Amino acid sequence: MKRYKTLIIKALILSMTCMLVSCGSRDRNKEAAVKVYYPDSSYTTLLSREVKSVSGNTLDTVLGWLGSTGANGSVTVSDNVVIVDHSNDNGKVTISLDKAYKKLNPTEEVLTRAAIVETLTQFEDIISVRFMVDGAELTDSKNETIGEMTKDSFITSTGEELNFYARANVTLYFTDVDGTSLKRYDESMVYATNLSMEKFVLETLLKGPQAVGENNAYPTLPPDATLLNVTVKDRIAYANFDPAIREEPYKVSEEVALYSIVNTLAALPGVDQVQISVDGSTEGVFLDHMPLDALYERNDNIIE
Repeated sequence: MKRYKTLIIKALILSMTCMLVSCGSRDRNKEAAVKVYYPDSSYTTLLSREVKSVSGNTLDTVLGWLGSTGANGSVTVSDNVVIVDHSNDNGKVTISLDKAYKKLNPTEEVLTRAAIVETLTQFEDIISVRFMVDGAELTDSKNETIGEMTKDSFITSTGEELNFYARANVTLYFTDVDGTSLKRYDESMVYATNLSMEKFVLETLLKGPQAVGENNAYPTLPPDATLLNVTVKDRIAYANFDPAIREEPYKVSEEVALYSIVNTLAALPGVDQVQISVDGSTEGVFLDHMPLDALYERNDNIIE
């Protein structure tokens, strides 16, 4: 009887072990969202789109994402540039590009390089990225070798051309499918430091949630609207838009649209209140009843 019980226990242990191995195998192959970074059309910042990733993706797969066009027309590496070779030596990736890469203007080149590094270094097994162009090490404007780049290179590098860009944590407010409340999204983004942070966050807000890879969120503002200018004085942000800001292409309440602007700006240090104007005028209302000449503060009650 004792031997029989021992055999049962061993069988149970073996069965549980197989279950754990099976579960582990399923976990390893579980899909996860990965952000593919790309420069925006004006080459002032990096945006991102999400792709479904299965753990164990090869470097070929990831580089394929960088060269493919997203649903919104985004692409990291333009058709004019060819990745001719690549290698991964214990987490140190080398990307070899053809000579067409040298024809990119300085701004386009820096953001393209940043997008590649940001995308690749999301993966734990990739430590750094090094670039070769036409068989030689990539150099900066002073003809100095750039060398290995990590996720922090675009913050800490002292290279002259990299000082135009920095990484910042920003908070944006988009909406849900009903358009009746706001949802907070915290994003880490690379931006051009010659832009004010106020201008940067509002222009990103206008581009919509897909521009930052938030595919489950919905836009609050019309995509054709333009931010004319934004200034801050005495902790009040003055945001001036063109008349397209009053268009209503989405099913979004007036409060949600207005407070997506106000709450996004009020998340920045130094901003307590916001006034919105249209073509420089504060006469009338934003859409239906909310006056433009009022000063608006952060509204937590509308956040989901």
